Amino acid sequence: MISSTNGLLGAADGAFVLQKKKRTDNTATMAVVGRDQEDLELSLCFDRERCLWELVRQETEATKEPVDEVVVKVAAFMEERDWWGGTATELLEQIPEMKIKPNALTRRLNVKVSELYNDYGIIYRQRPRTGTERGFTLLHKFVDPDDRPEE
Repeated sequence: MISSTNGLLGAADGAFVLQKKKRTDNTATMAVVGRDQEDLELSLCFDRERCLWELVRQETEATKEPVDEVVVKVAAFMEERDWWGGTATELLEQIPEMKIKPNALTRRLNVKVSELYNDYGIIYRQRPRTGTERGFTLLHKFVDPDDRPEE
């Protein structure tokens, strides 16, 4: 168990705690807790022949966030191209069915960077502000950055 009075977990974002009722037991419970993840409790059994913990059951189901329609529409837009660059307003002009304001689109993409990359293979990069406009680039991760137009 982790005691917060000792400050052992002060800088960690999460923890795995394996707990057995007796030291010689083959069964244990693993608690998985963290700031950026759902809490899980796993029941495990130790296979002595293979020296391996095996999952018996998962007490709490991890839930997946619902699909973000903005991310899905941006990914569908990028299916037809390897690279795109411009402002949020310009992107919204090219995806008219997306009913969102430009500043809300930019905020949403900033938050969904990892989802764009992990689920759709799209790299999102903000470009330096020029005057009053801030642009960004969308690029498929398999595209060589030298093979695209200048930003």
